[in-house]
Parts: sequence; C-alpha cells; structure tokens
Amino acid sequence: MTFAEKIEEWIKEAETRPGSALMILKLIAGRLRDLTERNEELLAENIALENGTRVDEYQKRITHLEYQLALLKKRFGADGEPLSGLPAAQPAAPQALALLAYNASGRMFRFEAFPDSQRAALGRILGEMSMGGEQPRLLALPLEEDVLLMFTSGRVSTLAAADLPFSEAGRSRFWIDAALPDEPHAGELLACLLPLSRLPLADFILQVSRRGSVKRTLSSMSESVLANHYLGRGATQKADQAFDVFLCQKKERLLLVSSQGRALALNVDELSYASEERMRLEPTDYIVASFIMPAGAALVCLTQTGKVIERAADDLEVSKSGLARGQALIPPSRLEQGTRFIGALPVGKDDRLVVLDAAGNLTLHTASVLSAAGAIKVDGPFLSAALLPYSEGPKP
Repeated sequence: MTFAEKIEEWIKEAETRPGSALMILKLIAGRLRDLTERNEELLAENIALENGTRVDEYQKRITHLEYQLALLKKRFGADGEPLSGLPAAQPAAPQALALLAYNASGRMFRFEAFPDSQRAALGRILGEMSMGGEQPRLLALPLEEDVLLMFTSGRVSTLAAADLPFSEAGRSRFWIDAALPDEPHAGELLACLLPLSRLPLADFILQVSRRGSVKRTLSSMSESVLANHYLGRGATQKADQAFDVFLCQKKERLLLVSSQGRALALNVDELSYASEERMRLEPTDYIVASFIMPAGAALVCLTQTGKVIERAADDLEVSKSGLARGQALIPPSRLEQGTRFIGALPVGKDDRLVVLDAAGNLTLHTASVLSAAGAIKVDGPFLSAALLPYSEGPKP
C-alpha cells in the first residue's frame, strides 16, 4: 500500500472513529519525518556526487582494496599458489627470512637469516645501543613483507622490507651507517614495526603501551589509519608511551609480560575500543613483551643475564576484566637480587631465536637447546631477541 493510500484509509478511520484522530495524526507525522530525513540523505548524496566528494571517497576505497590485494599476493603468491611454486605434496626447504634490527632513532639493518642455518653468528652492530632509554629491537619476517612503522606519537608510515639495504652476515656494522627510512619527528621515537601481510585477514589492530594499556581497533579502519598516517598513542597516561602494535583475529589470546616477571593473558574479544589500562604494574615496572599467543606454544622469557624461563602458555589463566596483576614468573628472592625480564616469545620446539647482546653480537639459537640448557651464552647483558619460526616452505 502506498503512502497516499494509507492517508485515505487513515482519514476514513478518523471520520468513523473521531477518538482515534490524534493517534492517526502522530502516525502521519512520524512517517513524514522519516521521509524528510531520507530526502535530506538523498540530497546530500547528490551534492557529494556532483562536487566529486563521493567519487574521491570511492577512489580512496578502491586504492586501499588494491593495496590489500597486493598484500595477499605477497603472502600467498601472485596466482594464489605458494610463493615457492612447488606442489603442496613436495617438501620445500625453510625459506630465508629478513631479520630487521632497529633502534628508537629509526635506524634499521636488514640481515638474511635461515631458520635451519647452522651458522651461529649473524653479524655485529656497534655504537650506542640505548636511544631515548629504549634498547634496539629485532623482527624476523619474509622479505616480500610490507612493514608498518609505529612511532610513540601515534604516527605511522609504511615500508617495503626489500627496500632496506642488505647487510652481509658476519660483518660489523655501526648504527650510524644504518638506513633511516623515516626519521622520527621532534619529540617522538620509533616504537615498533608491524608486518602487514595479515591485514586483509585480520579482525583487529591491537596496541599495547609500556604501562600496560591496551586498545583494540577494527581492521576495517586501516584505510583511514594508512591514509592519515595516524593510529594514536594507545596510552592512557601522559607519561606512558606506545610500545607494540599487531594484527589479530577473533577468539585469540593476548599475552603481556613485564620486566618484573608478571604475565597476563587477555581475551581479544573482551578488549575495549578505547585505551584501557589492563595490567596493574609497580611504579618501576613496565611491559617488555606483548604478542598473540598460539595454542600449544611455550612461553619463553629471557632475563638480562641470558637465563631462560619456560612456561606452558595454556597454563596461564585468562583475565576476565578490569585491572589485574597477572601471574608471577620470577620468585621474590630473585627479584630482590635484581633479576628482570628483557623479553619473551611464543616458541615451538623447532623454532630458533636470534639474540642481540650488549656487545652488539647477533647470534642464532635453537629453542629446544635453550630450554634444555636454561641459559644463553651472551657477551655482556642481553638486550633483545626475535623469533625465527621454522616452517617447511611458506605458509599463510
């Protein structure tokens, strides 16, 4: 029935039952209000189409979709085939990874690392290690990856890993000679790097701050984030700063590990879309590791002296809501002696770890051997580590 036909019916109803006239008038007024709002929406749509605003929006959307398609091609291969081009039934050798070593001033080195390599030494980096109170960090990823650079101000930019100069293994390099693809602006530091190939498959972008604040953002907002080069600090306190950012899917678990040995597991689906403090830390404590914890993986925590502490990740209870201290992994007696965590990783038995010590040595270690030995032999204090996941050929 059309609106005009409804009006005729309502008029007859009012004539027959005068008492219902007020109700009918309210129905007509409500319908007219809906039509007016819809007419205004259509008018705004026409104006946007006429002045090109909507066309620009569609073009930006198409550009972002093309970018996500390019990321998928890098992850799965240009034609949907594995990047190695080998049949699924034929085993492939573990693929070479790009190992990125970077510091807070934005300097970056790219080394080549093989998860099955027998070479222990990958190289040496010389020069001042600490920048703005932050130690260098490591990240292993496929060479075809695009990387998001996250700065402490909330600013972001992107970089193709293959665009970084290659540093030959076994040689010494100085930080001052490293590539500087995006120099930090005044008052900011490079907080972390994020591989982007999972972006089209991810549900959320997670941010973690040094003081245990967590923020969840829908991955559908990535178009705006990349276009505006801004994601936000992800911190609730003025003295806090961005520490990590990564992609995840629904029903996954986020794990936070602090310097003083606290570990807290959180359900991704229960995180807030606004920055929210989730880990209760001592005034001198801070987050040293955060990541999505795969089921069945072992949590390997590393101290500044190279000691290895391993826990079954499935044994960590997931915090439901609000502030929580987390589970203590360092005994009080060891805390009093000065033992601190400098990092933690989710590790499988065949994985390898790349370790950076205070002397600048980059060395490769097998996870199973480290677990058995309970320590890493390093030249001076231990600074940072990265995971080299073992896989027979590329996987999604």
